[in-house]
Amino acid sequence: MEQKKFLSGRMLKWIAVMTMFIDHLGIVLSAGVSREIWTAMRIIGRLAFPIFCFLLVEGFYHTRDVKKYLIRLGIFALLSEIPFDLVVFRRFWHPDYQNVFFTLFIGLLLLYLYNRFLANTQPIYAIMTVVSMLCLAYVIHCDYGAEGVLMIYLFYFFRFRPMAMYISTALVIVFMGGLEIYALAALPLIFFYNGEKGGKTPKKRAGALVQKYFFYFFYPVHLSLLAFLDYILFG
Repeated sequence: MEQKKFLSGRMLKWIAVMTMFIDHLGIVLSAGVSREIWTAMRIIGRLAFPIFCFLLVEGFYHTRDVKKYLIRLGIFALLSEIPFDLVVFRRFWHPDYQNVFFTLFIGLLLLYLYNRFLANTQPIYAIMTVVSMLCLAYVIHCDYGAEGVLMIYLFYFFRFRPMAMYISTALVIVFMGGLEIYALAALPLIFFYNGEKGGKTPKKRAGALVQKYFFYFFYPVHLSLLAFLDYILFG
């Protein structure tokens, strides 16, 4: 009997956002909670990234303008960097490690260029694009690194071959090791994705814009609030 798919894109996005928030809250509270609580919060947070990668690929297939999509990711990568550094490193600027928006930007750029080269029957350049984007992620030390960008590519490449998609992304997660192994729990959630974006688009333009950009703004805003909380609690 066929499994009923019941998770929309919006529901998956909320799961990713809330688990990410718990993860980042755990980072801030690390000095004030027990090791067990901290570990539990970080484990919960591991669900977020694979879901965001999967939804990025879905967005790539459904967006009307990939270039605008790239610009949005690039802008929010820059906006998020200082709040990210304050939360993760407790420093205003930490150039040796970049936030996850950079990872998503590189992943989307990979998909865009890869498809352009394949469309122009230039497979060698498509392969070179994959390699170069993985190297870029490694060099700039973006969150989840080359493995994160590879995960995005695998969600794309095996999109119509679910078993290969789950196995390949699971292998990447296992290779990452540490607490990242708990990211495997995100794959069953992705399995129950029903292909629907979810929710109704507001008729008024202002409402539609709020709905569209809420999840973009959530990342830098919640990091800024957590950085402020860290300052209040721990100085």
